[in-house]
Amino acid sequence: MRRWMLGAALVGLVGLWGVALAGEAAPAANVDDCLKEVVAYKYGDSRKALLDLEGQIRATFGNAEARKAIVAKLTAALGGATTTTDAKRFLCQQLSIIGGPEVVAAAAKLLPDADLSHSGRTILERVPGPEAAAALRDALGSLKEKLLIGLLNTIGERRDADSVAAVAKFLGDADPAVASAAATALGKIASADATKAVAAARGKAADAAKLAFANAYLRCADKLVADGKPAEAAAIYAEMTDAKEPKNVRIAALRGLVIADTAKALPLITAALMGDDPEMQAIATSFVRDMKGGAVAKVFVELLPKLKPPVQALVIAALADSGDPGARQAMLIGVASEDAAVRAAALRGLAAVGTAEDVAMLVKTAAAGPDADKGPAGESLARLGAQGTDEALLKLLDGADGPTRSAIIRTLGVRRSAVALPAVLKAAADADEAVRIEALKALEALADEKQSAAVVTLLVDAKTPNERAAAERTAFTVLSKGKEAEARVEPLLAALGQAGTDAKCAVLRVAGRLGGGKALAAVRAALKDADAAIQEAAIRALASWPDVAALPDLLELAKSAPKDNLKIIALRDYVRLVGLPNSRKPEESLAMYKEAMALATRPDEKRLVLGGLREVKHIEALKMAAACLDDNALANEACVTVVEVAKAAGKADKEASKAALEKVLQTSKDKRLVNDARNLINQLK
Repeated sequence: MRRWMLGAALVGLVGLWGVALAGEAAPAANVDDCLKEVVAYKYGDSRKALLDLEGQIRATFGNAEARKAIVAKLTAALGGATTTTDAKRFLCQQLSIIGGPEVVAAAAKLLPDADLSHSGRTILERVPGPEAAAALRDALGSLKEKLLIGLLNTIGERRDADSVAAVAKFLGDADPAVASAAATALGKIASADATKAVAAARGKAADAAKLAFANAYLRCADKLVADGKPAEAAAIYAEMTDAKEPKNVRIAALRGLVIADTAKALPLITAALMGDDPEMQAIATSFVRDMKGGAVAKVFVELLPKLKPPVQALVIAALADSGDPGARQAMLIGVASEDAAVRAAALRGLAAVGTAEDVAMLVKTAAAGPDADKGPAGESLARLGAQGTDEALLKLLDGADGPTRSAIIRTLGVRRSAVALPAVLKAAADADEAVRIEALKALEALADEKQSAAVVTLLVDAKTPNERAAAERTAFTVLSKGKEAEARVEPLLAALGQAGTDAKCAVLRVAGRLGGGKALAAVRAALKDADAAIQEAAIRALASWPDVAALPDLLELAKSAPKDNLKIIALRDYVRLVGLPNSRKPEESLAMYKEAMALATRPDEKRLVLGGLREVKHIEALKMAAACLDDNALANEACVTVVEVAKAAGKADKEASKAALEKVLQTSKDKRLVNDARNLINQLK
């Protein structure tokens, strides 16, 4: 598989190599010409000959005869007396990808060479077939120290089961590094014989090699699990959980035992949980998540009261994560705990393993339990996936007190429970204001355009300012779901004629957020209403308008609204709408900003105009901003606008732009802005 991946990678590089060579001289005419230069290559020389040879190799893809011929030539060059070491490394790299059994002998000759042993092993690791494996085995008796360690690593990477006996001879080597490499190789091979060899030798391993032996033994156990032999694997894992083993080894062994034989792992998990090592407690808890079955859950349920509260909370959370229905009992025990953290974990855990029978308790807790429990109980109700949950919630509505009804309605909204829509609509007319408000919030999620008329009725009938504010949000959200912009406002407009002042103001505010031609006509009419409150609501509705249709109205109101604060509101939103994406010519937008600036009486609104001017890529916008540079209240915004406009339009009047930018250098304290201004001045020279 490794060779195929490498081959695929080489193919993927073809395009890149082609690009790299584009425009350069054509590659050498043939392999022989390439090799004449390649064999003399030294690190730091031009790589052109190497790239040319790679091109020749790529050209043989799909042509077995050509591939065979080029492999033979590269192999001969590899053995050449005058071929440099760097060239040999390159040739080995190529042969490791394209070579076969025919390159084994040449690669094997490199194994004793300190400079080239790794390159030779690269070939022998990748070349398939028994020849390469045999060559590696044959070299075991002649190499020492680092070269031997590398050789053992390569044999391990090949997973060569025939090499087990030869490798096992080095398990008792006096050099711990060699013994470790041998153990590691056998752990990768992980055959039955390899497992026996590691098992027999690990007790005699030097201290410096013990960890390598332990890891190798665990890898053998992992292979047994993969091969469908969990009982044999469990025996190894159990052996490796002995207290004399290092903690990290015991942890890895315990993890394997959980997978191979849960029953054997249980006593060890419980012992860790009841111990005094916080790290082992946390790790044991993480393993609980993977332990399935009613019998397993029963063990932890019985263990729970014996654990300290912090560990109880961890175990409860882990049991919940396991999703095992048998874990529900642990949640119920935890809910009754005197420890807030334990109760919170148990309440949240019921979302995963609870049933509809738990709904009543969760509702009671969310509505009237301790403050620390209300949030977790509400979260659990929102996420509880047990069959019958929504129905249980609805059943509890009848006869419940106000706080409980509010909690239920809130939950149904978060759950987006379609079956609850009729009940939530009914609750929106409840005698309790808190219940009505929760119902309105829930309707934002549950209602759609089919309930538009009902939602508008709730808006009109709202009895208090808080309820009306909630009803406005709900009406806007629900009506926004309508597909036709003009049709969706019709229920609102129909209500205007029958609504009282407060309700009419609310309707106008919602209409202003929705927009559309019909809504605009209604709001314009309301501007002439004799009731000052309705006039103000209409002005504020225009100030919330979502598109440029309200621009003329806002401009007029900025000039003539009955109160200064309303003039300011109109002007600010006029500037906002001018800045929306549009198809106007820059000159048109510039004229609109100029008119807004003329109407602005406070620095706040003038700064808004300057901010909008940045998007007008016209030299007159720069000049308009430059005129504000001497005003201390506007200087910062003006500096930014001058620089931003100069980037796009400064060349239209270089002298005016440079003068404005020079003023920015004198005025701004922003180093980045000053640097930008200086660069622009240089560009305009």
